Amino acid sequence: MEKVERLISIIMILLRKDVVSTKEFAQLFNVSKRTILRDIETLSLSNIPIYSIIGINGGYGIMDEYKVDKRLLSSSDLENILTALGGLEQILISEEVEITIKKIEAMVSPLAPKGSIQLSFYDW
Repeated sequence: MEKVERLISIIMILLRKDVVSTKEFAQLFNVSKRTILRDIETLSLSNIPIYSIIGINGGYGIMDEYKVDKRLLSSSDLENILTALGGLEQILISEEVEITIKKIEAMVSPLAPKGSIQLSFYDW
């Protein structure tokens, strides 16, 4: 796994969990604790609001103000956004659009029906 992928993964994990230890990250990514510390420093220098907690149950977290409050959007809202992005993906065919769709899919409840509506903008 490349460093950029690891950094993005660290951010995604911190957005989902409250606190994650260096040891957990090191085991997850199969790297040293020192590598994780450098990654956390890189993220901090990139203005990602990461904080640390010392002690036995310590680790790293991301400030609550930075996290997206899932209560702002209902499952229906997220499904509508996914539908719109699905149509956009067919027009633009961009890796960025695919990544955005995957991020929003991660926010949708696993019980929600997936791909219920698909739009095609191809010129028949």
